[in-house]
Amino acid sequence: MNLQSLTRRLLICAAAICTTAAAYDSENAVPLTLGLEAGKVTVEKIAVKLNGREVTVSVALQNSGRVARRVGWYANTPQFSLLGDGEEHLDKSFADIRARFNGVALTPQTYHRGYFMGRDITPELTKAGLAPLPDLKADEKKLARLTTVQGMRPEQWQGYASYAWADSIAHDSAALLEVRYQALPQFSLVDLDSSLFAQTVQQHCGDPGRVRDRLQRAANGATQVMVERYELPLAFMLMREVQLEIVQPAVNWQQAHPLVSLVCGMNNANQAASISGTVNADLVLSVLVLSSPPGVAVREGRNGG
Repeated sequence: MNLQSLTRRLLICAAAICTTAAAYDSENAVPLTLGLEAGKVTVEKIAVKLNGREVTVSVALQNSGRVARRVGWYANTPQFSLLGDGEEHLDKSFADIRARFNGVALTPQTYHRGYFMGRDITPELTKAGLAPLPDLKADEKKLARLTTVQGMRPEQWQGYASYAWADSIAHDSAALLEVRYQALPQFSLVDLDSSLFAQTVQQHCGDPGRVRDRLQRAANGATQVMVERYELPLAFMLMREVQLEIVQPAVNWQQAHPLVSLVCGMNNANQAASISGTVNADLVLSVLVLSSPPGVAVREGRNGG
């Protein structure tokens, strides 16, 4: 084994060990951007629902023209990297995404690309027998076949995934498209008396003191809170009115207990885990969910107060 291969193995092992230890404590979000190419078709209504981690985006469309018109929509990730097998968000491809048009499920066109140093190296990866998306267990013999970029051989690279659908709306007709996927939120354990907690709550238009009191009452004097931040980018939102519904279970995907959800533009006074209302947003909805960590007893209801 050469020095480069040994170094790579040690770096991957170190990343996996560190991430395994810290995966529960903190990870960055991977937002999925939804876009729409509607042409002369009118967007009548947008509704977004966050149920646990599942995101449902529903868009009502109206074709008032005299001919059928084609519409298309897509979803894409940012460029992403992998740290180690301990990541909660190890699979960042959103392969679970699904779409319906007027209730009929559609199969997407799927595109996966690989990038290194800002350059699209998908053809080189394919030629070497490697998949475009990052792989911590990639065959080292295949890696050795890759050409260098700026004098460096891609041992690990960034991935990108996108999905696209299209269909037609008959003339003088309405249509409903729906996209569902499992979100990959930013999450971390945060001290309730920290400036980070206060700033995060303020960024979502909440009162840090009131929210802190609510959490401590509900979570039996807890000193830390599990913070989840969901970024929901809709490239076609453009300050439109959006019907937003947040539904959180008694126990979530991390075995934590959601207690408060916050969104700018909504009534946050009730300090409840599940909320709904109408908001105006510019391209991105940001939802904050605050939970009692696993093992901390919850002694109050989840409906605020």
